[in-house]
Amino acid sequence: MELKPIYLITRLGILVSISILVGSISSLFLWGLEQIAWIRGEAPWLLYGLPLVGIFFHVIKTYPFKFIHSNANNLVEQLNDPSLQIAPQAGITGIYAIASTWLSHLVGASVGREGTAVLFGGNVAQIALQKLNCSSQEKSIWIRAGMAAGFSAVFGTPLAGWFFGLEIGTVGKIHWRSLIACASTSFLANFISLHVWGTKHLFYPLVFLPQISMLFWAKLICIGLFLGIIGLLYKRLESNISKLLGQLPKQTILKGLISGLILFILFQIPTFKTSIGLGSEFLLQPFQEAYSNIEFAGSKLLATTLSLALGFKGGEATPLFLIGSHASSSLSEWIQLPHAFLAAIGFVSLYCGLTKTPITGLCLGVELFGPSAWACYLIVTCLVMYLSGNTGLYKSQKVANWIPKTPYQ
Repeated sequence: MELKPIYLITRLGILVSISILVGSISSLFLWGLEQIAWIRGEAPWLLYGLPLVGIFFHVIKTYPFKFIHSNANNLVEQLNDPSLQIAPQAGITGIYAIASTWLSHLVGASVGREGTAVLFGGNVAQIALQKLNCSSQEKSIWIRAGMAAGFSAVFGTPLAGWFFGLEIGTVGKIHWRSLIACASTSFLANFISLHVWGTKHLFYPLVFLPQISMLFWAKLICIGLFLGIIGLLYKRLESNISKLLGQLPKQTILKGLISGLILFILFQIPTFKTSIGLGSEFLLQPFQEAYSNIEFAGSKLLATTLSLALGFKGGEATPLFLIGSHASSSLSEWIQLPHAFLAAIGFVSLYCGLTKTPITGLCLGVELFGPSAWACYLIVTCLVMYLSGNTGLYKSQKVANWIPKTPYQ
């Protein structure tokens, strides 16, 4: 089929528009999170706003506007829907996602940022497509490209962002038609964020592979089992807490007030004070040779599942990076492997195992910690992916037939 110049120019315009907008919005979003973290540090009394914000989220949830209820999982659902329709309020959805995440962080909820970045990345792609008469298949390609750009620009990992867009729709299947679009937007959005707006990302230490032996591979499988159990626990906790919250009073304001108070009371317990907010200041700790704090991993796990189940907005990646790295690093003395190596495995594998994106996990590990342990990231991510159950963080993902199923969900 001959491609007309107008077709090529239009598609190139979409690609560049998505990349520039997502790269720029990601930088603004990250800048806002930095300012909010500083403000909350200077004004710890903002924690008292948790009940008020809880009321706000529960009241606004009763409104019939679709943009309020949209999340990254809805984008995954659209990717797998042959009758894909572009939401007319996609722009408002992205603005609300950013504002609601900022608000949740301002009062100290333990939530992340990647869900918001992936959502507004997909929304930007939807906006770019609204005036074009595209097929459902092409719309799916560009939405994947937008999601890839959001992931890439927020974490500064263009290779991982590229494969995130390719893997996210169906577990165990690469969407090859999106290969060029996802690669282009992922790398260009990251370039815009870094070199146009000067976004700074955290630098992690290089991780080197320990001496290889049969015992080493046995230890690696044990780490995968350990992280898989944590992943399953995380999912079960969030699911059961959501069910319990369904038993709260139906009155919206009272329900929101109780939700905020639950989180506020939790953060008054000394163990949970370090779990307030995003927790970026703790990301490098598990890579230190003498550091070990499994207690922090447990408190962050409960604080994050509660925050999200109670209705506060944000992603799950950074909390899961923290939970996985701190939990696995604490095994160093028991399993006789370096802290940094274990921290890197937990950092990458818990989150990517729960999103069911193993190649993304491999790429994320290589980009953040160097290529030495690439096979370890892939193996442990696959173990977490299987052991954590058949559904991950994005419940609308389909599963390829060749992927083995667990006897539990």
